[in-house]
Amino acid sequence: MRHIPMSHDSKILRNALGSFATGVTIVTTRTSAGEDVGRTANSFSSVSLDPPMILWSLAKTSTSLDAFRDTKHFAVHILSAEQDGLSGIFASRKEDKFADLDIERGDDGIPLLKNCAARFACRTAHQYEGGDHVIFVGEVVDFQHSETPPLVFHGGAYGMLVRKAHDLDMMAADRETSLSPDDFIYLISRVFYRIRRDAVAERQKRGWSGAEYAVLTLLGHEDGRSIAKIQEIGRSRGDEITVESIDKLVRRKLVYLSQDDQPEQVAFLTGEGRSQIIEIVAMLKAAEADCLAHLDRSELLIIKQLLHRMAHAEPTGWPPLPSAASKTQDQDGGSPKLA
Repeated sequence: MRHIPMSHDSKILRNALGSFATGVTIVTTRTSAGEDVGRTANSFSSVSLDPPMILWSLAKTSTSLDAFRDTKHFAVHILSAEQDGLSGIFASRKEDKFADLDIERGDDGIPLLKNCAARFACRTAHQYEGGDHVIFVGEVVDFQHSETPPLVFHGGAYGMLVRKAHDLDMMAADRETSLSPDDFIYLISRVFYRIRRDAVAERQKRGWSGAEYAVLTLLGHEDGRSIAKIQEIGRSRGDEITVESIDKLVRRKLVYLSQDDQPEQVAFLTGEGRSQIIEIVAMLKAAEADCLAHLDRSELLIIKQLLHRMAHAEPTGWPPLPSAASKTQDQDGGSPKLA
């Protein structure tokens, strides 16, 4: 850690403050003229349980400042992991941020958003000067919450909460000579074989060899592959696909070949072949859904993102993750600012 004099650019300070991961909220109210007002903020904190009080802050340059200064009630919505799009809307300069939103109404008609991780309807209790911000303290008069994972903001980007698994922390650091149930290859193999177990049994019931099944799945993914290409892909997956394997599928009327006078023979699924492989794929999809049913959406997205990186990584190292959000911006535009 290096010491940086406070005289340095405030952007450096912003980046340092951005090291603290926060949730993302939308604060809403309604003006005396009946206008709905809302903005994205991550400057939210619990103050007291007895009485129940929370606080948040707003830049003095915000166009929404007068509305919140004059109101008697406001609501703070802690966004769920799936509401990053909603956060972007309320952080933008869009004129009617509530357009097409299905909302409820609280005290003084303040707009209440639905499907959030938590929601607090508040009476304005105090307002304090806080440098270039105004700090609003509200007494909670009503609240709702769910088990939905919250949206996370860190380092200028949106993210999702991942619970730390203590049993994984306790894994042995050095296990080079043996595999254990905690090793990655063991775990991913177990999931792989669990998902395909019923499909393999069905394949064997239909009398397909592993090579024949590989041909059908390859054509199911992309029909009209050359025999040479099918064999090349099969070898890369550990399936030795022979001409005899393809001939058996032709005799069963599951596959047909292009005319011999073409430079390279191409294989296609027949109607029956496509129907049968669709049945197998449906079994795989059902098994996958059953296996993943205990995960919430944010956990599933993280698993898929990490597996995608691993599957497409260059041999020399990992590719960088794409940015999940643009840089933080001040005022009412862009991503939520650090208050």
